[in-house]
Formats: sequence, structure tokens, C-alpha cells
Amino acid sequence: MGISDLSLFNSLSLSLDNTTSNLQALEQQLGTGKRVNQPSDNPAAFAQGELLAAQQSAVTNDVSIASMAQTQLTATDGALSTVNNALDTAVQDATQGADGTLNASQMASIGQAVAGLLTQVIGAANFQYGESYIFGGNQVLTPPYDAAGNYSGDAGANSAKLSDGTQLQLTFNGQSIFGDPSTGPIGALTALQSALNSGDQTAVAATLPQLQAAITQIAQVRSGIGGAINNAGNEATAGNTDLVSLTSSITSITGLDVAQAAANLQELDLQEQALVNVGTDLGKIPLINVLA
Repeated sequence: MGISDLSLFNSLSLSLDNTTSNLQALEQQLGTGKRVNQPSDNPAAFAQGELLAAQQSAVTNDVSIASMAQTQLTATDGALSTVNNALDTAVQDATQGADGTLNASQMASIGQAVAGLLTQVIGAANFQYGESYIFGGNQVLTPPYDAAGNYSGDAGANSAKLSDGTQLQLTFNGQSIFGDPSTGPIGALTALQSALNSGDQTAVAATLPQLQAAITQIAQVRSGIGGAINNAGNEATAGNTDLVSLTSSITSITGLDVAQAAANLQELDLQEQALVNVGTDLGKIPLINVLA
């Protein structure tokens, strides 16, 4: 039994439509680099790819936050290092002022140097990273200390939170670290300055235990921040490792073999052209034959 010309036309039209549709789909895949671009391409793979992409986005954000926290905490430790150096120098000044060999004028001169150290420490206590004052607790928009060393921040702290619930502390209660004119490092330096200016060797000697306690206090704070810096670095490293794995999984599920797709595209182009040529030939058949 022969095949009518009309059937050939219909078959050709269907083949050409299918080929064109496949070409369009393949061109979209090559344009996006993905073989699954919408649910209809592969419902299960699309859903899994979307889930992994959401995880990838969250981890990318975590890496960014952890890296930022690591940088900020490192800068914060730098500010505390300045305080540590100032206190070490103050111990030397206090030791010299208490040894009984200096007159009142010489002690007052050292007192001026200690005033400079006190200014350095208060400056470090007002350390600002970006737009935030780090040692004001939750009060990050205004300097926590005035020129005399009085604290105006609060006892709170700001933290960055990662997607798994991990929190990285970014601001601190300055009062508990630097004290004020009567406590902590600021108090010790204030007392030393006053004792030196008054020429009181006994009072100068009494500040040495305060200064040593202040050095220990700063060292403890720096140790805690050092641990936080390591934690932030570990979070960033782990996140980058997870990103590699997630990217690989997404590529495996929805990715495209570009070389194979390009070869398929060339084959479909040839197939489409052949169908068009056949269609051209069939178009030369008289209409009466097609309808017969």
C-alpha cells in the first residue's frame, strides 16, 4: 500500500517541528550551560538542583560573613596590641618613677609621657572598623569613651550569625576591657599619671600591680579574640570546601556536556536543513496529487 503525498507532508511537518523544538532547547542549554533549566526538562533533577542552589547561596553568604568577621577581628586585635604596648611602656615608666632616683620635675616629665600613653589607650578603646565603634557594645555609632576615659557604651555585643546558627562576636563591652578612670587599664594609667605628676613615689609603686593586672586582662581578651579569629577562618575554609562539593553536585545533576551538546546541535542543524530541502522538493508536487 502506498503512502499519500498528504501523509508525507504531514510527516515532514511533524519532523521539522520536532527538530526545531529540539534545536531551540539545545540552544537554550548551551546559552545557560545547563541541561535542566525548567521543571519540564526533568522535574526531579530540577527540584534537586534548586535545593542545592539554595544551599550554595547560603554557604556563599556564610563564607562572606566569616571572612569579613575574620578581617574585622584581626583589626580589633591590632588595636588591643597597641594597648598592650602602651601598658608595657607604662610599667617601665612606673618602675623608673618608683626607684627613688628622680626628682619631682623628672617624675612630672615622665607623667607627661604617661598622659600620651593614656591617650593612645583611649584612642584604641575608640577603635572604629568601617562605620562601627567596636568597643561600645551595642552602641556602635558613637565613640564609647570621652577624652578622660569615661565610658558611654553599654554591656551588649553585636554578632554575625551564620546559616547553621554559629555566631561570631564583632563588638565588645569596652568597660570590661579598658575600664574607666578608676578601673582597668585606663584606671591604672590615670593613677600612674597622677602619682608621677604629684611626685609621690609610693603611689607610683602602688600602680605597678594595677598595670600588671591590666596587661593580664588585655592578654586574656586578645586570647579570646584570637580564638574567634581562628573560628571565623575555619568557618570560611569549611564553607569554601562545601561550595566546591555543592558546585560539583549541581553540575552533575543539571550541568551540560558542552562538547556533546555542540555536536548534537550541529547534527540537528544538518537534520533541519535536510528536512527543509525535502520540504522544498515536496512543494513542487502539484496540489491535485497531494489531495489525491
